Order: sequence, then structure tokens, then C-alpha cells
Amino acid sequence: MNADLAGIISFGAPPSSTGAPGEITCAESGCHDDGPKPMKNSSHSLLISSRSNVLQPGDTAQITIRVAESNIRRFGFQLTALDAHGKSAGTFLITDTDKTQLLQNHIAFADREYVTYTKNGTLSLNTGNHEWKFEWVVPQKHIGPISFYLATVSANDDNRDKGDKVYLMDTTIQVQQTTGIVEEQLVKCKQFGETFIVNNPGFRTALNIFSIDGSKIESHIAENGESVIDIHHLSKGLYMLQSETIYHPFIR
Repeated sequence: MNADLAGIISFGAPPSSTGAPGEITCAESGCHDDGPKPMKNSSHSLLISSRSNVLQPGDTAQITIRVAESNIRRFGFQLTALDAHGKSAGTFLITDTDKTQLLQNHIAFADREYVTYTKNGTLSLNTGNHEWKFEWVVPQKHIGPISFYLATVSANDDNRDKGDKVYLMDTTIQVQQTTGIVEEQLVKCKQFGETFIVNNPGFRTALNIFSIDGSKIESHIAENGESVIDIHHLSKGLYMLQSETIYHPFIR
């Protein structure tokens, strides 16, 4: 296996390769660039499901990506979710770290978040089909339509990143708008030594911790009511705790 391919498989698809507005695709990022032009494939699907029939702000949805193609044993993907202005929408949560991971592009589209495969996440259990699962937290504030952009790869498993097929798809969803009273409720937090006490009077919401250089360190979910976030494992330094309604700097 050549060094370039080993890096790609280990670290996922290069960020910003979904074909979303302004982005290139996996067929143009220096990887799978000698195959046919990216196309749509009805056997590759993106499923967004939740406990209720209608997604509401703060809901957590399960996302399932399914791919199928005869005689293929290795597959890959990259997904991002954007609002109408091309900004990252919602928060992805990794539920299977062995097969999926989060990436960010620190050069361009730095505000966009991407889910992609890991090395172990490329090999299908059954030849000809594969799937990945993770979660997505709907933005707590209503921001209009949200579009998901997905690129998938069917690889020929020849230890090179050539001769593979790239497929693209996108879908747009609407999130049910709630009353302004709920949307204006703020998440409140207070630091006590090496823990945060988070009081969330509204919806279940995502909380992200960023380093001072803007890199996301980890994500948490604040339930309706009081939640505790442990930060003792973080290295000493300045961080930012961010939700849909607050930016709270803190020092570890």
C-alpha cells in the first residue's frame, strides 16, 4: 500500500470533499481522480430518523449511510450539514469511534464539520454492501432549511486510490419551527473547579468544547434540566464552551 493511500484510509477523506457549495469532491481531491465523473447511485442512501415524525430544534436524529455495489469490499464516505448560507448546521455525534470520526478543514471552510470513515470503517462485513451510523443534533434555534451533502466511494481494493467510483447526493430537510418563547431560553453554565454545571431550561442541546486555536476538543449533550461536564482530563489552558446560545470561555 502506498504511503498516500495509507494516510487517506487512516485519517478519512480529505475535509471539504463532499461536493457541497464551494467544495471539490473525492474525485478531485487528489485521491480517486481517474475514474468516471461523480454520479448519483440509488443504491447509496442517507437516512435521517428520530423518535418523532417531525424534527424539532434540539432533537437528536440517527443518521444511517448505506452503500451497495456488487463485488465491492471497501467503501468510504464524507458528509456535512449546511444551512442556506453555507454554514455548518447542527452537531454531529460519533457513536462508533471504530468506524467513523469527525474532521474539520483548518484552511478553508473552517466552520464546517465533516463525518467520515476510519481505517476500520472502510471494510464491509459483507461483500457488496456496508453502512455507517452516527447521530446529529438539530440546531436549537430555527435556521430554515438544512442541506446534507454526501460523497461516497466504492473502492476496488487494489491497494491504490485509483480506479474507484465516486457518488454524490444531497438532500434538504425542514425543521419544525417552535415558539419564540422556547427559542429565547438560554443555556446557563458555571464552573466549579474541574466541573461545569450546565442548566438547560429548554431543549436537549449540544455543547462543544474548543481549544483557543478553534479546534473542537469534544462534544456533550445537555439534557433538559441540570447536567454536569467533567473537564479534569483536559490539559491546562484556555478553552471555549459553546452551545447554540452561549460562548463561555474558561480556564483549566
